[in-house]
Amino acid sequence: MKHEPNIDSLLRNTKIACAFRNWLRKDGDSLVAAAELLGGQQWARRASAVVTCARNGGDLQTRRRDIARLARLLRLELVDDLSRPEAARFAALHPDDPRATKAMYCAEAVSRGGRALEALWLAGLPGRGPEVV
Repeated sequence: MKHEPNIDSLLRNTKIACAFRNWLRKDGDSLVAAAELLGGQQWARRASAVVTCARNGGDLQTRRRDIARLARLLRLELVDDLSRPEAARFAALHPDDPRATKAMYCAEAVSRGGRALEALWLAGLPGRGPEVV
């Protein structure tokens, strides 16, 4: 059964995806720093690839798996297994550390932007388009 997209939903998701792209262009370094803080160099490289894609005007749909993985990292879904390095990095982080607050904001932005991109992908729309200012 084919999904019939609602025009209001498409417009809302397009606006969110464009705002996400703009955030990545302007504040993408904060995403890279948060990914490194919570996951290490491998996660920082993944975040950097997403930011570079946005800054170069690329199609973010090509990075939607990385975005989904980053959202999981930033939402702390990977810290349940204490044998994971992400759990150790999170345990070493003090809750009052300003970097923790920035990572929390990044988690919201990446989760929201990723959901919008996924909705647009399901509707058959590319992950690049006009900017919303």
